Amino acid sequence: MPAPTFSALLPHPPIIVPEVGRERLDDCRATFDACRDVARRMMAARPDRLVLVSPHAPRRNGAFGLWSGTRLRGDLGRFGAPSCAVDLASDAELSDALAETATANGLTTRAIAEQPLDHGAVVPLWFLVEAGWRGPTTIVALPQWPTSPAMIAFGRAVAAATMAPTTRLALIASGDMSHRVLPEAPAGYHPRAVEFDQALTDLLAAGQLDRIAGIDPELRQLAAEDAADTTLIAAAAVDYAASGTRVVSYEHPFGVGYLVAVVHDATA
Repeated sequence: MPAPTFSALLPHPPIIVPEVGRERLDDCRATFDACRDVARRMMAARPDRLVLVSPHAPRRNGAFGLWSGTRLRGDLGRFGAPSCAVDLASDAELSDALAETATANGLTTRAIAEQPLDHGAVVPLWFLVEAGWRGPTTIVALPQWPTSPAMIAFGRAVAAATMAPTTRLALIASGDMSHRVLPEAPAGYHPRAVEFDQALTDLLAAGQLDRIAGIDPELRQLAAEDAADTTLIAAAAVDYAASGTRVVSYEHPFGVGYLVAVVHDATA
């Protein structure tokens, strides 16, 4: 089964984009530098197609969403930086193939009408575009109530949807870690929240992708995270047989964990 050439987990806090973060960017400099590094690594893998899974894209119960239309556009205007914008060609061919392979894997998909992209897509794409990405792109939304079996099946569908053995597909999982690491965290503090961040970080550092689905659901819930589902899709897309897996950075300067990691790099 064809698999992505490159996949990674990138966080999506708008504050890591310089025009949004401004003087606070120094507080999350490690994340900014790591996102730049991973974007450059992706470009070095020479992908010709990109799939990005955003946990903030519009959800509907029971179905994965696939952005439709000819262009994918979005900006960070609601965060005070309208000039931070992305405008990419939508990959209708791959979206159609992905809908077909998802159905073959027992999943349901739906088309999302052309509309501005959410920050879960725009922030990672900003780094990828800065690094030189201009190719056809597919944006995926999760179901309203995702399950690990569905994430695994969708990851396999992404791999199967590759147009030809020579296609070089990049897969980006957008996700932030616990939103409750510090007392000043926006979602409130929980003393065990950082345990989730440690668990997922350790699994990626060890290359144990097959154990992501086994992270305690209660721990995930109390952490208020949105990284495990998208990362599981990336892991399943390579059937857990990744190469070049590495944690690039982790920090939680504002109470939300930011993990930047390469899930798979076939060129490593």
